[in-house]
Amino acid sequence: MKKNKISSYFYFISIFTFLALFFFIIQKSYDNLMKDTISVLQSDIIKPISSDLDISVLDEIETREFFTSP
Repeated sequence: MKKNKISSYFYFISIFTFLALFFFIIQKSYDNLMKDTISVLQSDIIKPISSDLDISVLDEIETREFFTSP
């Protein structure tokens, strides 16, 4: 049987490829660890509360008719 010889160039490329991928994964993991995880989104629901009373609402409540059972 004839054995296939793998060249040293193939070992050289494979080791450096593995190291490059390893350091890339480590770097991305570290960036994700240090990045802010909570981002605040401004929406229309979040509004400051006003202390002014809307008097027209009180007038509407006074004009309502209340029905009672007989």
